[in-house]
Amino acid sequence: MKRVLVLAAMMCGPVFAGPSAKEVIPPPPPPEPALWNWFIGGSAGYLFDFEEPMYHAHLGIEKSCNDISSHALFLEVGWTEKDDTYLSQPIFVGDFRVRLGLTSDIEIVPVTLNYKYERMIANRLNFYIGAGVGIAFVDYDATLTAIGSPAAPVSTGDSDEVFAAQVFTGLVFDVTEHFEIYGGARWIHIDDGDIMYSPIGVQPLEDDFLGELGIRFNF
Repeated sequence: MKRVLVLAAMMCGPVFAGPSAKEVIPPPPPPEPALWNWFIGGSAGYLFDFEEPMYHAHLGIEKSCNDISSHALFLEVGWTEKDDTYLSQPIFVGDFRVRLGLTSDIEIVPVTLNYKYERMIANRLNFYIGAGVGIAFVDYDATLTAIGSPAAPVSTGDSDEVFAAQVFTGLVFDVTEHFEIYGGARWIHIDDGDIMYSPIGVQPLEDDFLGELGIRFNF
């Protein structure tokens, strides 16, 4: 009888000991990296021929390739403005000695869809190149005043939506995994459209080069 009890205990022992034994549970596999990551950024630059600052803001998605290169698509909105005041020499109009003054202003807001290719060239330093196309909203206003004359000022204005395109290149420095700074140059083209500009004062921006510095946040 004792031998039967001992044998039964030996057979049941592992059953009761099994659940209390420590089991090594492997960690869960790391999540698959996202194919596309969102980013947002902006820049400030200077137009060399137009001689005015220009600002851009953009939002897009980027796909990394083996941590060496990446492809990105992004929507971008720019803004620049120029105003000018012209004052003529005194002239006589009837009994009045007047000076003609012209104040003109142009505002340009390009909206483009862009592609950017980026590739690592050193530790935390990347090279980028890209291009984009879209439209630009152009608004023009001018006011002619005969200073010294009782004649009322004459104002005119017009707006148009025209074709816009750009090509850009530069360098990116990765400050952190999610924050970077970049600097580069752009060639910008904006059609002059159907707006009738004054022969003096501000003129349309058609082809120009922009030098810029910007920041970007990656999510």
